Amino acid sequence: MRRFAFILGLLWGAHAGAADVSFQREVWPIFKSHCIGCHSAQKTKGQLRLDDVASLLKGGKTGPLFVAGRPEDSLLIDQITGDEPEMPQKEAPLSRAKVKLLHDWVAQGAKIDGPPKSDVPAVVIPKVYATAPAVSSVTISPDGERAAAACRSEVALFGVDDDSAPNRLATDFDLITHVEISPDGRLLAASGGSPQQFGGIIFFDAADGKRQSVRRLGSDTFFSGNFSPDGQTLALGGPNGAIYLIPVEGKGPVKTIELHSDWVTAVAYTPDGKQLVSGSRDKTTKISSVESLSLMRSVDQSTEMINAVAADGLTAMSGGNARALLGYDFKLALAGVQVTGSGNGARPVSNRDQFVRTYEAQPDMVMALATSGDRKLLAVATRAPEIHIYLTENRLRKITIPNVPAPVLSVALNYDGSRLILGSKTGVVQVWDTTSGKLIKSLTPVPVREAGVAEKSVAPE
Repeated sequence: MRRFAFILGLLWGAHAGAADVSFQREVWPIFKSHCIGCHSAQKTKGQLRLDDVASLLKGGKTGPLFVAGRPEDSLLIDQITGDEPEMPQKEAPLSRAKVKLLHDWVAQGAKIDGPPKSDVPAVVIPKVYATAPAVSSVTISPDGERAAAACRSEVALFGVDDDSAPNRLATDFDLITHVEISPDGRLLAASGGSPQQFGGIIFFDAADGKRQSVRRLGSDTFFSGNFSPDGQTLALGGPNGAIYLIPVEGKGPVKTIELHSDWVTAVAYTPDGKQLVSGSRDKTTKISSVESLSLMRSVDQSTEMINAVAADGLTAMSGGNARALLGYDFKLALAGVQVTGSGNGARPVSNRDQFVRTYEAQPDMVMALATSGDRKLLAVATRAPEIHIYLTENRLRKITIPNVPAPVLSVALNYDGSRLILGSKTGVVQVWDTTSGKLIKSLTPVPVREAGVAEKSVAPE
């Protein structure tokens, strides 16, 4: 085994006088900071999980991670020492102090004095907010009658055509990043989590807001996503460059597609449910296969991060900080390399110009995209105070919704595209009739405190 001789000499020499090492207080924080990104329920590289005691003791596909009392024969110690330690991957080697802690822990018998400890601070949801929280995500039912908005750690569920107060659905997420009503209108999904702590998803009954199931996955917050057309799976972007396919059935296995080198900020299914379009902070837009869980093609590289994606039956769309809204013809984009010339003069060429379908120039960076359920309309929100709605068949603008409370962070359309809902950073939610351009409803979905009124809080369920 490859080790720094002098480091290990110090380790073994110091062991006799070493204080007892606590797994929960000292070992787990090291695993959490340097290892959980690849070895957790969210991502189990090498079939090894460190966030569960039973799995930790079992080890991975190469066998046990350590031999209690024998650090010199333990894979864990072998992996983190040497001239070029194999772990943690793509990070600086662990400090001498951390290596010593892990060595001493194994040498002392690798005792587990408690399960992995969560230090997630309690989520406090005010009964009345001091200021309106930004609305990070919105959704509207296929029939356009019910809608929901994500307000920090809670979801406000309300009827579009009535004046009753929204039903406030509390979560223990530090931030909800995505809400969506399923294609059949029965379920409301709310996903997000707590940064560097956990990712989570809760399924509610879309009619009465009752919880159906809760699932926590991994160690960081999920980003925007999309229900599959059959409503059986929710695809979400992950902070580690992967797409997560989470079944509505709570006991079903979670699948991942590792695609990007940075956050996957947005994911959208194609209408047939066979492919996914994803955008990322790594500035790329990619198409992947749901069946094979693999990349089909990177269709573009932007100069800036991608904030939103969408898809109809023929085209993938993406937009972001570069202020451009682009479409990509699936048939041509996935056809591979083409050639120009003939005979011995034929040579491969890029076919990007052949499959890119540009939309008109956008007034500012693209913040959100949404297609109608029938995929005939595309709504585009930028940082400018207006929403553009396009016909997907020809990319022509159908209508402009003016004077919206910019910047808009999220938009959604019902099935036939007759109703648009938007959520603003200002905390305002609006519902518009896209056929007439008239405002149907405008509200701040959670109560906001008036000056001089004491603020109270309510614990999540």
